Amino acid sequence: MISDLDPVNATWLRTFFSLPNELDWDSLVDRTAPQAMLDQVLPWLRSLRDERAQTAVILPLVQNGTTIAWYATACKPGGSPELEADLTAWLGPSYLAYPPAMADDVNDPTAAAMRRRFGNAVYRFSGTDQAANARIAKRIAAYAALTGRRPITTKSSLRPVGAIRADFERALLVKDGPRAEALVAEMRDTGRLNEENLRYLDVRLKAGLGFWPQIARDHWLVRTLADLPVPPQTLSDIIEALYRTYLEDIEQAGDAASLLQAFEQRIAKVYPRLLASRRSIKTPQVVKAFLLFERCQPRPSAGVLAELLELLSQDDPAFPLFSGLATGAGTPVNAEADAAAAEEAFDDGNFDRAFALFLSLPLDRRSVQRLVSCALLIGTEEARTRLLGKIDSAAPTLLQGLAEPVREKLQALRAAKGNGGSTSGHTRVTGWVAWAEALRDGQDLHALTSVLEEAATWDVTAFGRDEALSRHFATLLGNLSGEAALAARRAVPAIYSAFFAQGQGGSGHNKAVLSLLFDLVVLDEALSGTDLELLSMLFGHLLAIGISSKEYQSLLRDLEDVQERVGSYAHLAWGLDVCEMLAIAPAPSVDARESRLRFFLGLVSQAKSFAHRLKLQDTLPLEFLCRDFGVDSDSLETMGLVGDREAEKPAQDLAGKMIVIYTLAEAAGTRAKQALERMFPGASVQVNSDTVATARLTSLAKAADIFVFAWRSSSHQAFYCIKEAMAGRAPVMAAGKGTASILRAVLNNLT
Repeated sequence: MISDLDPVNATWLRTFFSLPNELDWDSLVDRTAPQAMLDQVLPWLRSLRDERAQTAVILPLVQNGTTIAWYATACKPGGSPELEADLTAWLGPSYLAYPPAMADDVNDPTAAAMRRRFGNAVYRFSGTDQAANARIAKRIAAYAALTGRRPITTKSSLRPVGAIRADFERALLVKDGPRAEALVAEMRDTGRLNEENLRYLDVRLKAGLGFWPQIARDHWLVRTLADLPVPPQTLSDIIEALYRTYLEDIEQAGDAASLLQAFEQRIAKVYPRLLASRRSIKTPQVVKAFLLFERCQPRPSAGVLAELLELLSQDDPAFPLFSGLATGAGTPVNAEADAAAAEEAFDDGNFDRAFALFLSLPLDRRSVQRLVSCALLIGTEEARTRLLGKIDSAAPTLLQGLAEPVREKLQALRAAKGNGGSTSGHTRVTGWVAWAEALRDGQDLHALTSVLEEAATWDVTAFGRDEALSRHFATLLGNLSGEAALAARRAVPAIYSAFFAQGQGGSGHNKAVLSLLFDLVVLDEALSGTDLELLSMLFGHLLAIGISSKEYQSLLRDLEDVQERVGSYAHLAWGLDVCEMLAIAPAPSVDARESRLRFFLGLVSQAKSFAHRLKLQDTLPLEFLCRDFGVDSDSLETMGLVGDREAEKPAQDLAGKMIVIYTLAEAAGTRAKQALERMFPGASVQVNSDTVATARLTSLAKAADIFVFAWRSSSHQAFYCIKEAMAGRAPVMAAGKGTASILRAVLNNLT
């Protein structure tokens, strides 16, 4: 054991066990020292051999065959106070008055050897007589035995909450539930989140994964959060959950009267405080909810209905329905009636409605006071700007007659313009371009990260109409460096959700923004499985929008670099799914087709390094892709990627069984069906791509022996239909949406 010590420890120990210490180092090495002395020394040498277990070392000073004193020091930097407390607890005051630390300038070669090795204070102590020293030796032996059994603890560094939250949003973007839940646990372990924050995170988790009914049907959660000043994103998630759960089916049926009735019974009367203010949120379901709320009023405001209708995209299938609800529904202007309605709305806490009605009326002292209160409670730049515009057009005598507290609040609202609309004095921006410019200008990164909580309120419609604006935004973020560039990479989920997830700005004019997001993910040094799925999603979106040959080849070069960095059997399914995406989508030129062929051949070549791990669910997709790319599939056998077919076949016989594949990627579903029919002769394989709960989907879910759910390409309505129809049985969840991922899911379920 002593011979196993590293040279550094062996050197200082040889110095320590030399005169005036009569316990000789060589006698310890060859075990010729007295057993009593070996018992005092060996436990501490064992801890020195295992660096993880090092806490302290206490060694004897021996003269005339007996121990006359001990030297002790802490092994870890900064460990002296802990050692001193231990010595006091184990030895004093029965044996020691206090363990004194030796002065650094004391001429003691024994202490000097120990101090040079560890750099901590050295303690020398002894008893009053030989009997006391014998008792101290027993206490030190017990202490050594205890430290030897002490569990090894490692102090893990806590990541910043902002970094964890960015990874959390990225996991939600690709619907990676287990990863998202693990990140919630990591955020909880930081100890920096209170109970309210954890509730907000729970809502965000369920909303991000599309578990809308779990939010909407948790009555007391929604009721509690409705009474709190929740962040805009949480408010958006809650209202969207209620709308999707209780109103979406009625909306698709196109029944306006039933939609109004259901809204009033399910949302307006149950959770009225949720509708106090839209907070400038642009999420379609939230805008629709507030339009319905205004439509349900005894005197709907034509102006409010028109403003809300303008926020809805005309490409929305339900736009004609809401256009009919808004058009011609408003009552004629009646100053007296509108003033009474504004006062009633203010008293009921419907601040958006009160604000709009007061703005439509001539100003007086009371209405200005109400408007200022509404603007502060709504807390958006839009409300501040509209209020100040109305005030500035009023007669100066009106302002002079305002009460001093009201004038002070107005002054605070005016001052907020200089710092982006914040009355608190902190950095706050109110749009994506302003946020990117603030990053470029080196403003407070923590504040700029926090403000993304309000990104749901930022308008992106202008980007969808103006390609130059999109390019300007992409250029601003693309030219960042250092911490600002890191902040931009962390914002990828927020940017994608704002521009593309809700269909609010996802036109071809936004291609520059989508390409930017792809580049930001590629630039990450370490790519997780979540990041790879995000890249696949962004690439698929770019192919759908349409890209030039030059852009196509550039993207594939980036994907080749990624494949080289992450190439392993663990990520083979991802690579195969990307190749399938390339095979299905048209290539814009001959050079582009050569690029995608090069990517596929690179994947095949890489697979040779782990050919011994390949199974039938891996080789069948490779064969299909060989046909797509014009490659002779016999070469797979030559390269050792295809083995004995009979030996590879699954042992389980599924003849007479039904396998159902649910995916919105119909081409991948068809390929998976063909592969499964080859793997399991006699099995019935069905593919379904219904986006809503249909009788056929329900029937298949009930009859299926194995139901594969490609959740990365799915409809949340279909998920709940399937879950209910399976009556306690769980569907098989495919990790990706390509053929390889679907096959792996089936085969893994059978083992």
